[in-house]
Amino acid sequence: MKLTRREFARLSALVATGWAANPAWVLAGERASTAPAGGQPAPDAIYALIDHCLDTRYEALPAEVVAATRAQILDTVAVALPALHADGVEQLYALSRETGGKAESLVLGTSVRLPAEKAVRLNASMAAALEFDDTYEPSLMHASCVTIPVALATADLVGGVSGKELITAVATGTDTACRLSRAGSPGVSPFIVGWDPTPMYGFLAASLVAGRLMGLTRDQMAAAVGLAYHQLSGNAQASIEGTHAKRLGAGFAGYGGLMSARLAQRGVFGSFHVLEGVKGLFKQYHDGAYARDALLGGLGTEYAGPGIAPKPYPSCRGGHVAIDGTLDIVMANDLRPDDVARVTVYSPPAEMMLLGAPLEKKRNPRTIVEAQFSNPWMVAVAIQDREVGLRHFTTEALQRQDLKALAQRVFTVEDKTLVRPDGGPGFVRLEIETRDGKTHTRRVEYAKGDPKNPMTPQAFEKKVYECTDAAGMPREQATQIMQRILNLEAEADTSRLTAAMAI
Repeated sequence: MKLTRREFARLSALVATGWAANPAWVLAGERASTAPAGGQPAPDAIYALIDHCLDTRYEALPAEVVAATRAQILDTVAVALPALHADGVEQLYALSRETGGKAESLVLGTSVRLPAEKAVRLNASMAAALEFDDTYEPSLMHASCVTIPVALATADLVGGVSGKELITAVATGTDTACRLSRAGSPGVSPFIVGWDPTPMYGFLAASLVAGRLMGLTRDQMAAAVGLAYHQLSGNAQASIEGTHAKRLGAGFAGYGGLMSARLAQRGVFGSFHVLEGVKGLFKQYHDGAYARDALLGGLGTEYAGPGIAPKPYPSCRGGHVAIDGTLDIVMANDLRPDDVARVTVYSPPAEMMLLGAPLEKKRNPRTIVEAQFSNPWMVAVAIQDREVGLRHFTTEALQRQDLKALAQRVFTVEDKTLVRPDGGPGFVRLEIETRDGKTHTRRVEYAKGDPKNPMTPQAFEKKVYECTDAAGMPREQATQIMQRILNLEAEADTSRLTAAMAI
């Protein structure tokens, strides 16, 4: 049955208020002129998030949220730029150009324009590929690698999006993504449950960011997020196995979210009870276990953005505590690789599953993704080179005999007492035994970049230049881009900023 625009608007309004638990009921008979018996049930929680993303004005954002959002945009652009030719992404780039389509949005770092959905899919995959993107630690959500590429590509698509509007769309969309991931399966790591929250909740957040920048109505926003829910995915198997799929999940979410917003703009709609329906997200994917206060508490006044941690190392965030502890021991005791007889890394279950087991595989990573998810590899790099950077996650680095030999001396042990109380990346305990019979130990609870252990401005700037250098961007251009993003409010049309990133 094809709906008129008026009928579609009425259906959306009824469902939004919770009066229509079954859209088919609304369309029956005289198309539902009264509410069903039993009174008006509470509306699905998705509508509070829609209003948050649609109605928030830049002037209402706390100053710390604006500052955090600018930093996240800079960080995300920086880590995406050198990833265009990363394995998995390079093939996606070639396929996207081969299949072509209307030139709408830029591929970051290039002058190539693709259909907006294809550009988002590529840019978000680039932002995630090097495992250098920031992390919302309470729920292990990588929101920025989805919301920021979607915002930039949508701004390209519609044109005339100001820096203030871009900041607002990213701040609210990122906050929504983090709230969704924090609310699901409270008290347990999503990876233990079996979900990767980024390509899971990213679909919903992407549709909301795109919808706001496209100027959708509330009804259209509801339609868009319902369509995004129908595509939602995000299992953790790719992370466990270290496959290329891990790099592409954010891209799939960005593509699906933007496509959903564009379809909604044309009158297509999906599910309306996205979160709390009979087969809504929390019941279907989390067996009804979710924390509604984590989802909606402080909405509009408390934002997740300032709690998001930038990464100092290009690898799985769960392994950063092991890197920090290793570097601390090595530097404090001036240990050399030949001094080390054995290293034991004690990790909680989620990190053991992702980073420590099976031990033989983790000691001998065959691909860059496997190395990014290997505590033995990261610890060996930290001991051998006393730093961990992009150069340690290349095909050339995987052939280094010194790193391969040192990784054989690293052992991993599960320790349930190291689970982090707030659900973020677990704590770690390290023991480094030296050939002279000494044992050096460290317990690390919060990795560098965590709000409790923040990166310095100098370290953050060094990271940006590490990425832009790796991408082949001249320093003068990189400095100009950095300054423009850090003063993003001054941009009248952010599509010009994206164009200025071409290398």
